[in-house]
Amino acid sequence: MKAPKPPVLRTSERTAFRRCNKRWEWAYLCGLQSKQKPASALWFGLGIHEALANWYGEGFDRGAVPADTWEDWTEGEIRYIKANFADHDREWFDEPVYEQATELGIAMLDHYLEVYDDDPKLEILAIEQPFEIEIVDEQGQVIAIFRSRFDGVAINHQFNHIELLEHKTAASIKLQHLPLDDQAGAYFAVATLVLRHQGILSKREHIEGINYNFLRKSRPDRRERNNAGAYLNKNGSISKRQPPPAFIREFVDRSPREVKQQIRRIADEVTVMNKMRSGELPILKSITDMCPSCPFFDMCRLHERGGTAWQEFRDLHYTVVNPYGDDRKSAAG
Repeated sequence: MKAPKPPVLRTSERTAFRRCNKRWEWAYLCGLQSKQKPASALWFGLGIHEALANWYGEGFDRGAVPADTWEDWTEGEIRYIKANFADHDREWFDEPVYEQATELGIAMLDHYLEVYDDDPKLEILAIEQPFEIEIVDEQGQVIAIFRSRFDGVAINHQFNHIELLEHKTAASIKLQHLPLDDQAGAYFAVATLVLRHQGILSKREHIEGINYNFLRKSRPDRRERNNAGAYLNKNGSISKRQPPPAFIREFVDRSPREVKQQIRRIADEVTVMNKMRSGELPILKSITDMCPSCPFFDMCRLHERGGTAWQEFRDLHYTVVNPYGDDRKSAAG
């Protein structure tokens, strides 16, 4: 009798599992996906990633202008929704919201090039790099296949080191948690191994840390500025309204010792997941003030009441998909 194949593990799955085991079960064990797909931070972030992936070519080459890629991507998304969802299934679809998001992204990415130009100090070694790596337990048994992709790896000639690139879009930029950021930390843990295997890095070379490339969701402030960078009023005085930076690049160094810590944490999570899959451990709900933002919130409320109403709601409002497919290219498909 053949041993069962180890389960696939995705980065988004780890996030769902940590937020709520029940959310993880519904999204990944059951493959449930809401039939409603409104404009969201996920949709916006996917498109920005696509634009930057097409911009940063190998070495010092640069490709399609990010704002052009973004505009094409969002227009394609909107066409897809209109063509594939009947009117009664897309009552949630507010086209002006999508159009405003498109315009915001264009303004952000045009401003991005104004600030960073061609990024002449960044020599790209890999961009949007997919990977697949075995996760083993303490006995050396393969317990999962970790499959994902990292945004990029580059030689930063300004600081003369190799760094992992991590693009982020956010309404407000927060930095304090980055030294403990587990998502990019997991990418850091595998990226050196992946690129050595491909011959891109030698055995003596390794990635020094993570360069977080933040793009704040905001339109550029076109007011005049003084030599110190402060925004000015029309009369030349310094304005009391100084916006936060539109872009921040924050480098966080990571020790090679952290690689083992990251891999061990992934293995521990998978061990718990597998015990929940087999029924050895119960699947628990994590009830917090973040619950209303969960895609399963309304169904979860019915589930709490017992009975079969939640199942009827599930069948009406959700479809079953493969949660382990490549979801980078589109949020609508």
